[in-house]
Amino acid sequence: MSTQQLQNLLVAYTATATGKDALNLGAALARTTGAHLHIVTVIPEDNAYAGVYPSDRGHVPIIRKQLRGWLQDAQTSLPDDISSSIHTVSDSSDASGLLAAAEQLDCSAIILGGRGGGLLKRFRLGSTANTLLHSSPVPVVLAPAGYDNQQALTRVTTMFGQRPGAQAVINSSLMIAQKYDLPLRLVSLVFLQRAAESFAADTDETSTQVLIDQVKKFGNTQLAAQAADMVEADRASTIVATGKTVEDAVDQLSWLDEELIILGSSRLASPSHIFLGSTASRMLRSLSAPMMIIPASST
Repeated sequence: MSTQQLQNLLVAYTATATGKDALNLGAALARTTGAHLHIVTVIPEDNAYAGVYPSDRGHVPIIRKQLRGWLQDAQTSLPDDISSSIHTVSDSSDASGLLAAAEQLDCSAIILGGRGGGLLKRFRLGSTANTLLHSSPVPVVLAPAGYDNQQALTRVTTMFGQRPGAQAVINSSLMIAQKYDLPLRLVSLVFLQRAAESFAADTDETSTQVLIDQVKKFGNTQLAAQAADMVEADRASTIVATGKTVEDAVDQLSWLDEELIILGSSRLASPSHIFLGSTASRMLRSLSAPMMIIPASST
């Protein structure tokens, strides 16, 4: 299923604040796209060689019943206008269990909550998120800690740098914005000192043309034309965010409460898979809005 066809979304759920963050983001995305939510919990596989299980595993049915109850509570807490179903999957790894469930349920994205313990409205990734962000064949959507919005999204922001390989994220962002009639903000990140100084005196009009040229260079001519058309129709805005560091550039940006950030994968990613690069990893320290990581292009 293509990235822009968000028809089935997997919510990785646990009965914790992290799970609630993911569920809230799932509700927001479902209201935006009309997608069905598959709420999934991974049950540790009943494996005789797994150290977490004693030789007497009579407690397993009790655990399954409790997890099922938590899933039912999560589903009940969703607004009535959201279509959903609940599932459990057994696997020795949360990440592999979620990937298997996403494939079986034909889900076009996996939604995760950020790990607790980080700063409010910031990201702190656990082992499951880290694994998925370096292997998943479908987009991974991250909710920041404390995410409490369930309303439909009101803007998409796509962020890309000055290296080749941005075509997948630019294309996905344009298609999502057009399909779901969302305003799009195109942000080009420039970190070099000399580049920052050269852009500092640019007017908004000049910056728009600079960014459209970058879309053409790091995407292609067709994507640049689409972006220019959306800007002309007041359905897209453009920003060249500059700074000495990634953090400096990102800190210039403001965020709406109902916003989704879309980022691409590193050049190290395998075709059609995610690999969270070092730049995106550093962005996590400054971003306060949900973030979707798009797999690398298959071509």
